[in-house]
Amino acid sequence: MSHRFKRPFEGIVNMLERRYRQTSSDAVRRSIERLMVKSTCSACGGSRLRQEALCVKIAGEDIGSLSARDVASLAGWFEGELGLHGSVAKIALPLLAEIRSRLAFMKEVGVDYLTLDRAAATLSGGEAQRVRLASQLGSGLAGVLYVLDEPTIGLHPRDCRRLLGTLLHLRDRGNTVVVVEHDPDTIMSSDHVVEMGPGAGPIGGEVVASGSPKEIIENPRSLTGAWLSGRRRAEPPKKRRRKTGVLRLRGARGRNLKNIDVDI
Repeated sequence: MSHRFKRPFEGIVNMLERRYRQTSSDAVRRSIERLMVKSTCSACGGSRLRQEALCVKIAGEDIGSLSARDVASLAGWFEGELGLHGSVAKIALPLLAEIRSRLAFMKEVGVDYLTLDRAAATLSGGEAQRVRLASQLGSGLAGVLYVLDEPTIGLHPRDCRRLLGTLLHLRDRGNTVVVVEHDPDTIMSSDHVVEMGPGAGPIGGEVVASGSPKEIIENPRSLTGAWLSGRRRAEPPKKRRRKTGVLRLRGARGRNLKNIDVDI
């Protein structure tokens, strides 16, 4: 038994795009991606903005040039004199307040070095997590459970403290924040600590200790408590390997780097 039907052929490109959107198979996606090429749009130069949008300017800046700034620079710009008067200033007042608030949240979570035109796919896992955290701060939600995986990883100690303040702010607003973390300051600021172990993989998975940071420190079974209390220390090696060479990087400008030189 056979069935025949007749319809216009949708075309190879349309068919592949449709299958790419509809499939739930990673293998199919990867096979189709081999036929794809990423290129910069010749019309907008990669800004993803139409010319009509770029014609609108505030204080001599269009949305494209503002999006190319990092968050710290942009926050300073919005605090300056924008030359808005009369009814325009009244209309802009709540919008500017929201923009300043959102930028302040991004500074709080330690991503003030990112530019707003940065593609989401180029962010590290930690950066993407902190950007989402900033959006949650702006939402004003309460009664939400947040689960974060090492949010302080890769951050300067100064930024860790700011991020910790953000997490405590979320908690104080009536949310529950569950964090997988190894940072001592974050652990000591927690209301409740659960230590899993005693080892990794097949020799882990058990609750070794549970309680307040003080109770963890006093628990003789807790390895975390031993490190937090200073009973265990990471001593520097008595002998160091003699260096045989240096890896030199010159003029590094990728992503967040600002034309730096470094010897490793």
